[in-house]
Amino acid sequence: MKRMAYLVLALGVVAGVAAAAPRLVVDPEVYDFGTAMDGTVIQFVVTLKNSGDSTLYISNVSYNCSCTSYSLAVRTLNPGESTTMTVTFRTQGYSSHAQPVSQAVTIRSNDPARPELRIVVRGVVRTLAPYEGTASMLEQDFYLLVDLRSAEDYARGHLLGAVNIPFAELSARLGQLPKSKIIYLYDATGIEATQAAQLLQQNAFTLARVLAGGLLGWWQAYGDLFFVWAPDAVRTPPTGTPYYSTWAVAQPSQLARKYQYVVDLRSPPAYAAGHFPGAENVVLATRDELVAWAARLPRPIPGTSLSIWIVDEDGSRACDVAQYLQGIGFTQARCLFGGIAAWRAQFGDELLFPSL
Repeated sequence: MKRMAYLVLALGVVAGVAAAAPRLVVDPEVYDFGTAMDGTVIQFVVTLKNSGDSTLYISNVSYNCSCTSYSLAVRTLNPGESTTMTVTFRTQGYSSHAQPVSQAVTIRSNDPARPELRIVVRGVVRTLAPYEGTASMLEQDFYLLVDLRSAEDYARGHLLGAVNIPFAELSARLGQLPKSKIIYLYDATGIEATQAAQLLQQNAFTLARVLAGGLLGWWQAYGDLFFVWAPDAVRTPPTGTPYYSTWAVAQPSQLARKYQYVVDLRSPPAYAAGHFPGAENVVLATRDELVAWAARLPRPIPGTSLSIWIVDEDGSRACDVAQYLQGIGFTQARCLFGGIAAWRAQFGDELLFPSL
């Protein structure tokens, strides 16, 4: 009898050991991104949990297309533990594919019930409308315009989209400037801008450029085109003599042929938390406000262009504004499709600087 009891106990222990197994649970297994523009980057986070009662080992993660990738730091999960995996899908070229698009990431583990588990990303990829642009397009075209004059001179009148960093403050404010983008520097004549370019290049801002002749050089070429004036300002050129150096010079025509203006429609707090340097925060709550604001925009002249980027959080309002601008003749107005959220999915906080 005692021998039989030992046998039953032993069989129970063996059965318990045999029953112990890892179990991989993934959320979500299917991610539907809805509709995306060709060229945008889709990114989402997946939670991986071991809901079994023994250690889970992820041996391999693979995907069926180079357009898909992942980031996974932890591959071993004890019972009850969780981790996250970031999945990225690049839509470039997929507007020509059968709809909807579907790609997968396959996770292989020692889960006996599901040794291979697929995470599917799917949705519709379409081509851009004329008034839409992707984060990659904005990132490629972006530059920064810096006005080195005093705050008083800047307030009286400055080039559209320029950020004001007085020359005396430049050394202390280098952290507000992107090293990966062209930076056009100007003052009244070009003298301080030349010194500023030397300072920046010595600090690894290799794309710093001097606007030849400063604002005087610009005025001689284009008058007050793309100027923003204070309401009570006398519209006269700066005084002095244009200075033309040979140090990292950019001619006014180089800037005028691809002039850029970024407009941020988000709330002032959201804008202050992180925005493209030089972007103007404009809140257009009504149609009348949009019409009045658009009527004040400068019109390019032959030999120049004005690229207007409209951004908001998700692209919804921005695309309406960009479509309106194109309808009244601003042919290079476009919205950032997917908004700041789409930018962050692809580039994180790159070029999104807080207000100081």
